[in-house]
Amino acid sequence: MRIAADVSLKPALEPLVESFHRTYPKARIEIIYTSEAQAVDGLLADSFQVAIVARSYTPSDSIALVEQKIRPKKTKIVREGIAVIGFPERKDSTLPIDTLISWLLNPQSPYTFVIEGGGGSGILRYLKDTLLRGEMPKASLYRADSAPAVIAYVQQNPRAIGLIGAAWVCDREDTTVAKFLRTVRLFALAPRGKREFYQPYAGYLREGYYPLSRDVYALNREPRFGLGSRFVSYAAGPDGQRILLKSELLPANAPVRIVELKEEEIRIEKE
Repeated sequence: MRIAADVSLKPALEPLVESFHRTYPKARIEIIYTSEAQAVDGLLADSFQVAIVARSYTPSDSIALVEQKIRPKKTKIVREGIAVIGFPERKDSTLPIDTLISWLLNPQSPYTFVIEGGGGSGILRYLKDTLLRGEMPKASLYRADSAPAVIAYVQQNPRAIGLIGAAWVCDREDTTVAKFLRTVRLFALAPRGKREFYQPYAGYLREGYYPLSRDVYALNREPRFGLGSRFVSYAAGPDGQRILLKSELLPANAPVRIVELKEEEIRIEKE
């Protein structure tokens, strides 16, 4: 079965598919990584039975499926962070979210923003609909088809800022991720009204911490419980959730512990 998925999720979904195939050796899942818009369009056109994207159905999506006598189904799988990366030799690595918003809304912004996902980018839609509350970015934009293309652009341009799926730069045990982190600057962001800065790791994707995060859903049009539904159940189950957590996505159905260490002065009284 062919499943569509947002290209930002590729580093997290590849090990998930490998584990699924080991568990179900007779099953074969092929994931087509594309833009969010193309994934949903393919689902509505019956090119894919499942689309894994960082949004739910819109009313028009649901109507289109109902007209095909399909009952739309969705499963929340994880919460994904959007990583902000810069030129590797930048001295600063912290960024208040209000500063990022002001840069995006400034037609004379000193930075070019490089966004993963091409013309139908889910990250661009998130910026417009959520971060900028209905406004399109006014700064210069460059849309790249993949995170490696974003990273390559940012590596060579001191005035470029990239926005990519956090799984591309947050799984520190992955050799490819380690290579990327040596060649770009990963920003820590502060939410509105706060002075604490957080990077897009799973423990900080909860509400109130890392400010650029979004829920990821499996949108399913299968009329019965088939191979696509089985894969979605695996992704949302204990084994799948552990694999996705390793890629620094916040599981929808598994707890993540946050351990906060506080320094306190210890007073020792002499007897």
